[in-house]
Parts: sequence; structure tokens; C-alpha cells
Amino acid sequence: MRVWLKVVASLILGLMAFSAQSEEGALPRIAIVIDDLGNSRFQQEFAKLPGALTLAMLPHTPYAERIARNAQETGKEVIIHMPMQPGSNANAGIGMLTTDEDKAQFIMLMEQAFVQLPQAVGMNNHMGSQLTALIEPMQWVMEQLALRNFYFLDSRTTAATQAENVAREFGIPVARRHVFLDNDPQADEIELRWRDLIRHAHKHGEAIAIAHPHRSTLEFLKHVLPDLANQYGVELVVASALAEPRTAQPIQLTEHKKTPAN
Repeated sequence: MRVWLKVVASLILGLMAFSAQSEEGALPRIAIVIDDLGNSRFQQEFAKLPGALTLAMLPHTPYAERIARNAQETGKEVIIHMPMQPGSNANAGIGMLTTDEDKAQFIMLMEQAFVQLPQAVGMNNHMGSQLTALIEPMQWVMEQLALRNFYFLDSRTTAATQAENVAREFGIPVARRHVFLDNDPQADEIELRWRDLIRHAHKHGEAIAIAHPHRSTLEFLKHVLPDLANQYGVELVVASALAEPRTAQPIQLTEHKKTPAN
């Protein structure tokens, strides 16, 4: 407890230079997305946290449906954390979208996720460094999201991502991750990334962080979430609130053809 009190105290002192309000009088907005949910009972604790968090559920995991229901009951936003092919040989999980599959297989795998998680209103990529860098697979993904009025959050696991641009072409509301809060789950590292998040929000008016279901992350959020406006001069919103709306264009369906492996 003493460690976390020290963390919070240092954050408050470090952020006193920030103005609590923008020129328009509204607080800068932040969204916090908790990825990788569904693999353990412990992860249900994130649905109990205060505020408008966004919970990203891995399809085909044993606790995904239960956590999604709990999240909806506590006013959280639910999105699908869709496994996509990474740049390495790592396996992103059951139902992973890969370059070995054609459009029909993409539709089938995505439909399975939609059916399992009816609470979802959006999607972000789990891993996906290779797949999100390819235009055609991203077109297949965005077609399905557009048909369901979903938004897309680009986790930006690669600087070469095409996901955001393709989403815009389809008129899908789209947002991007600015900070990974806990790639290093040590308390002092989470504190540093939190400062980055708050700093970005005050500079640009908004910021999105992706976090993961670590115990250290849970304890950190328990301490900082209850009084964000007074302590940090920001407002917590669901990620969809920061997804930039675009005028929808007519959806032109692409052909069912195989994407060459890269």
C-alpha cells in the first residue's frame, strides 16, 4: 500500500504543471483499454473498477463471455480483441486471422467472435504486426465491421499498420493507441507510462492507453481512477468516444481470393 501511495503522490506532483482544462473549458479525455481478457477468473476484477473503462475480450477464451456480461452490467464498454497474425512465429490464439486464409474464412472466424460476444461494439487487434500491415486483409476486416456499425481501435503493434487508413476508407469510426501502459508491469514503469498518457492528453486533448490484466495494473488503476478530474485534470471515457467518425462510403465488397503469404 505504501508503494502505491508513493506512486500516486509523485504523479500528482509531477502533473501539477498541467492545466486542468482546455481552452474550451472541457477536460482532456482519456480512454483506457484492458486487453487480453478472458483467460482467468481473476480478470473479472477489471469489470469492477470504477469508471468508463473499455474491456477487450479474446474470443474463444473460457471467461470471455462472463467478463463481457459483468462489464456490461457495470457500465463498461466491450470490444473484441481479435487475434491477428504477428510478425513472428508466435500464435495469437484460437481464431487467429492469418494470410493463409481467404475472405470466406475471415468472415467465418469473425462471425464466431461476434456471436460469442454480443455485447461488443468495436474491435481491436491482438498482436497482428504482419496482418495489419496488409491492405487486403484489413479490407476484409473493415467490411465486416462496417456491416455491424462497429468501430476499430488500431493497437499499432507495428508502425507499418494499414488498419487505420483502411478503416477510414470504409467510413468506420477509428481510433489509435497512444501509450502501452504496462508493457513492463513494474509499478514505477506503469507510473512513467501513466505520466506519458496524461501529458499526451493535455497536449492533444485526448489520449488512449492499452493495458493488460496484470495484478500490478489492477492495483494502480484502483488508486488513480476514483479522482481523475481533480488529481490529473482529465476525464475517463470509453474508447468509442475517441473514435473519429467518418462519412460512410458505399461498401464495395472485395472478391473471395487467397492472399499470398508474405
